[in-house]
Amino acid sequence: MSLAKRSLVGLDLTNVFMADVRDGVGVYLSVYLLTVRKWDPSQIGIIVALPGLISILAQSPAGNLIDETSRKRFLIILSSIIVAISCLVVIYLPSFYPIAISQLALGIVAPIFQPCVSAISLGLVGHALLRRRIGRNESFNHAGNMLAAIVAVFVGLYVSFEGIFYFSLFQCAALIVAVLMIRSQDINHDVARAAARTHQAIGSFWHDSRALLKDRNTACFILSLTLWNLANGTMLPLLGQKLGIDDPLNSAYYLSLCIIVAQATMILVAPWAAQRARSGRKLLFLFSFSLIPVRAILFAILETKYALISLQLIDGLGAGIYGVLSILMMADFSRGTGRFNLLQGLTYSCMGLGGALSSVIGGYLASYLGYNQAFLWLAAIGLFGAAFFWFFVTDPLENRIRPTLDLESAPTH
Repeated sequence: MSLAKRSLVGLDLTNVFMADVRDGVGVYLSVYLLTVRKWDPSQIGIIVALPGLISILAQSPAGNLIDETSRKRFLIILSSIIVAISCLVVIYLPSFYPIAISQLALGIVAPIFQPCVSAISLGLVGHALLRRRIGRNESFNHAGNMLAAIVAVFVGLYVSFEGIFYFSLFQCAALIVAVLMIRSQDINHDVARAAARTHQAIGSFWHDSRALLKDRNTACFILSLTLWNLANGTMLPLLGQKLGIDDPLNSAYYLSLCIIVAQATMILVAPWAAQRARSGRKLLFLFSFSLIPVRAILFAILETKYALISLQLIDGLGAGIYGVLSILMMADFSRGTGRFNLLQGLTYSCMGLGGALSSVIGGYLASYLGYNQAFLWLAAIGLFGAAFFWFFVTDPLENRIRPTLDLESAPTH
């Protein structure tokens, strides 16, 4: 195997194992706390929201750090170790404050994974091949999520719910091995931050952040993704809770089926979305956005368990498109600025805000109005977000001549 080929295989495997690691114990935590530890949904909402709240503060500095450093692999490895520790805390210290602290730590390191992998991808293949590479990344990522969910089904049914968290420890170790397969010298770190030329200067964090956000199209795009996450962030955890109320012993099984259905769909959709994105981004992204209110309304109407689970096909279709296009559009908006990863950080900060608020709002709506009413409110938010995207975001492929961002007039580091 050639050295360059080894790095690309390592990137494939990184996406497989990162799928479940980057979210820590993921959506299983909410169901575990509800069905095994008997927590109140409002408490669960706070715990699930904590990583997102911290990520609001950590995402932008993380993106800035990824732009500045050539030690991107080390950042992923360190973050994986902290995720592993957070899984152990859930198992051995299952009370509110220890889990809250572990989720705060998770919120600090979670912003590292996706921007780092996107940066490494861009640094390995360049802009010309990024569309196909992101489609491949997303397919491997969703395959990893699906395989993890399949394992979780058997572990949850035949071992214990806690066994799912032990499996996450294995994934953390496997991710570290995969990252080490990527050779640092194969990564062009100037290309990895979308610099226009070699050794392009990096301005100060605050100056460059303001310059990026002054572009109206970029700012509206970020707000659209925030609304997406506000509507969609808590939908799967609430569905898992709704499925687990009447049958808590099989709650992990039902939730795993939800994940498997969605991820299997995303595996097929991601490369298709990457191919379709060649001719334009906006209509394809709008289609995926419009699926959020459709899915939420059906969650509110239907009660049969397997009918609800089958609706994850809609989630897979929408999220498969979203995962590819969100990264491609960030690369489009930041091309030539040398600040691709800072823009990722700014964007993921706002997305984290949307996801965190979604968890808190969803938890309280479910507690006081019931799950069906909570889904209807999420549908309304999703419909508003789709309308906002349509009216205020211009397709970057139709707006190739963008305002020059003054990213080099500030003092450099």
